[in-house]
Amino acid sequence: MNEKTLKYRNLSIDFLRGLAIVGMVLAAVIPWSHVFPGWMYHAQIAPPDFKFNPDKPGITWVDLVFPFFLFSMGAAFPFALKKLLDNKQFKQIGQIIIRRGFLLVVFAIALAYLTPENLTASEPINYLTSLTAFAAFFLLFMRFEGSQLKKYALQGSGFILLIILTYYHSEIVGNTFNKAKSNIIILVLANMAVFGTIGWLLSANNFYLRIALMLAFMGIWFTKDIPGSWTANIWNFHPKLHWFYNFAYLKYLCIVLPGSILGDLIWSQKHHFQSPFSNYEKKQSALLAMLSLAFVAVHVICLYARWINADLIAHVLFIILFYWLLRNEKEGKLAFYKQLVFAGMIFSTIGLFFEPLDGGIKKDPSSFSYWFITSGLAFVFYLTCDYVSTFWKENFLIKAFIRCGQNPMIAYCVSAFFITPVLGLSYILPWLDQLANVSPYLGLIRTLVFITLMIVITNYCSKRHWFWRS
Repeated sequence: MNEKTLKYRNLSIDFLRGLAIVGMVLAAVIPWSHVFPGWMYHAQIAPPDFKFNPDKPGITWVDLVFPFFLFSMGAAFPFALKKLLDNKQFKQIGQIIIRRGFLLVVFAIALAYLTPENLTASEPINYLTSLTAFAAFFLLFMRFEGSQLKKYALQGSGFILLIILTYYHSEIVGNTFNKAKSNIIILVLANMAVFGTIGWLLSANNFYLRIALMLAFMGIWFTKDIPGSWTANIWNFHPKLHWFYNFAYLKYLCIVLPGSILGDLIWSQKHHFQSPFSNYEKKQSALLAMLSLAFVAVHVICLYARWINADLIAHVLFIILFYWLLRNEKEGKLAFYKQLVFAGMIFSTIGLFFEPLDGGIKKDPSSFSYWFITSGLAFVFYLTCDYVSTFWKENFLIKAFIRCGQNPMIAYCVSAFFITPVLGLSYILPWLDQLANVSPYLGLIRTLVFITLMIVITNYCSKRHWFWRS
């Protein structure tokens, strides 16, 4: 990928995706200790015992990172496929959908099986296996230049490497391989890459149809438990397909498809992104960015603490504030923001109306309110991302998050498949692990090391244009 290609990316979506992917990794490497507050973890896996409690309602910042990533995935659909759709290149679109789904399923299975924590050989062999798998991912997911023969040969060699590693550990070491054991996050993304893209294609020129698709899924969701109903048959139809498909995964379309609405709005008004801001627009954008960040923070705090009445009052006040600031905007970037705020308020308000359902908002199993509240928060939070990526895009830290968002597959797996093996083979990892035994606060040093290395390595790959693409 060259600089010319990157120049036409929407950096605000990249920044949102970057925040989400860094948040995912951060949540995975924070030490579990009862001395830390519950908001540092998933609301349903909290101190002091960290036992999963499916009946506990509420969300924390950790519960936002996955839906924000899904939302940014949907927002990218028009950028990837709109021109192909306009030119009626349906065969190429079909090939892209099949390719993305297949490669992401392979990625999900490989991440689960070949991670050092799952392997049962000696520690050095496990680390070397994961490093080799990491190299195989480069062959499998990078878009190399040259002839088709060269591209397929390199990709095929990546597949062969993964197959050899799997065969060795399964047949020789005896660590049974099970294709049904996969990384659930990537498996959900694989399903969204297929069904989310199909949903967007069917409704690319009609937002009403897109809303109708979500309403149809809601109908199935609410009637799936009625014995003998055709919706129950649809819900339960996945014989021998559970290892890569489950109709229940399609609930995340209620996050991905709203994200695609953002992408379509950006695509249709991309001329606004080429024109400079006036001083008035810059000041208003700064104010809206801070208000958007506060909107997200207040909702998360209130929903986590279960201050539902306070949350409803705050929600109404935010609607009034946004309306007051944007009421006279009829053109330009601020009018575009007005559309996004309107959409965000619609989705988050719908979510709040359903918040009491199933005992309150929950990430797992995700509740009806979770899909729509997080979609609404993502819509509004985009204003913050757009301001930061527009006016601070040369800031070192902001640029680092943007580059992580441009290369999320590397960012997601580099900790387990490169950083952990390298630190393990160099005998640094045991020392870092022991710090947490001395003090939970010293354990945060390990977290800082992993996050810093993840960002640095991902940024290095992005600057060298080593992008992984499914």
